[in-house]
Amino acid sequence: MKNLLKLTVISSLLIIACFLISACGGGAENFVQGNGQFDVTVKDGAGAFVSNVRIDVAKVGGATLPGSIVTTPATTISTFQETVGSDYTFTFTDQNSPPRFATQSITRTPLLTATVNINAVMLP
Repeated sequence: MKNLLKLTVISSLLIIACFLISACGGGAENFVQGNGQFDVTVKDGAGAFVSNVRIDVAKVGGATLPGSIVTTPATTISTFQETVGSDYTFTFTDQNSPPRFATQSITRTPLLTATVNINAVMLP
């Protein structure tokens, strides 16, 4: 009987913990899952947002991650959630024809405790 009572109490505490985590929103969920957030902006040399730039995300030394290809609209921030403990390369490719900007890559590591901002500056 004591074991049943202990099991019920522990199960109840785990359920309450799950509800609390889900009530805290995405930040708490990302922390529990070991994810860090990247906020990516793409601008030109004058500081204006640039549209029609493809962003590919890949683990360093790996292939592009599924679902990680984004083409930027103007005046926006693209957000990516990636697993902490790996480095990620963000490759920026102009989709206009002819291209206005050279392709570039930036490598960063996600953090559990803070959003990592990537500010890509596209140059000719």
